[in-house]
Amino acid sequence: MTSTIPTTVASSASGFQPAFKPVITGDRHACVLAAVATIASATLEDVWQKAEDLGLPKAGPYSHIFDGDFIAALLAQYSWVATVWKECEKPSQLPNLCIAMVDYDADWEVGRHVVFHRAKCSHDAKTVEYAIDSTASRPEQVIRTDMTELAPAWYIGVHPMGKASSTSKK
Repeated sequence: MTSTIPTTVASSASGFQPAFKPVITGDRHACVLAAVATIASATLEDVWQKAEDLGLPKAGPYSHIFDGDFIAALLAQYSWVATVWKECEKPSQLPNLCIAMVDYDADWEVGRHVVFHRAKCSHDAKTVEYAIDSTASRPEQVIRTDMTELAPAWYIGVHPMGKASSTSKK
């Protein structure tokens, strides 16, 4: 499986096509699983199974399981590497691809997970920043370009896993 971060999105003067196909869930507690599925181009069912293989209980509660280590282990199943959680105050602080936490409640230390992606448009030299919100209440809110409304508070950067070295000690 080859993983790459798309650097360009197909676009025209009237809009753009996200580089990642959104994976939607009606389960507001599974937004992180939908984010992983979106990045990995996998089904939500496949990500659920891999998460259960890593120790996610079949029945909740399970939000306390979704820490940075668990998310990193789950992404690694799809040849992606995750950074640690990092705090941010504005979208310009986000890397080109990440899982961002929005609607963050500092008292409960919970929020919703969205996929954030930044890439160049194919029809001009502009850059588009957008979030894929797998638990959006309305279909038109699944792809969002107004990041100020989402107000990301934390993020985990995501990048492709490097190739293993083919050199050996002699």
